Amino acid sequence: MIRTIAAIAALAVAAPAFAQTTPSSGAVLSLSQVEQRLTSQGYRVLEIERDDGEFEVKALNAQGQCRELHLNLRTGEIRREEADDDCYSENRARPGGRR
Repeated sequence: MIRTIAAIAALAVAAPAFAQTTPSSGAVLSLSQVEQRLTSQGYRVLEIERDDGEFEVKALNAQGQCRELHLNLRTGEIRREEADDDCYSENRARPGGRR
């Protein structure tokens, strides 16, 4: 009985936090949610666009390599990742201040 009450209490506390980080089945992630998820995975996000029914992101991976990521709008799952050579433009400086 005590275990059951403890389990119910734990769910009551965890459910609101889970609901805030997991979109409902029809909700599209916000740009800040996409950035937060990728940052937690070791990426440095440079640009996010919504294109062709997905998020297209320019980012640097943990090794500093320029990557183009294609993410599911609702889950944030990375569907495709490929090398890109276009992370540094006139408006974005390279790490260390170089352009």
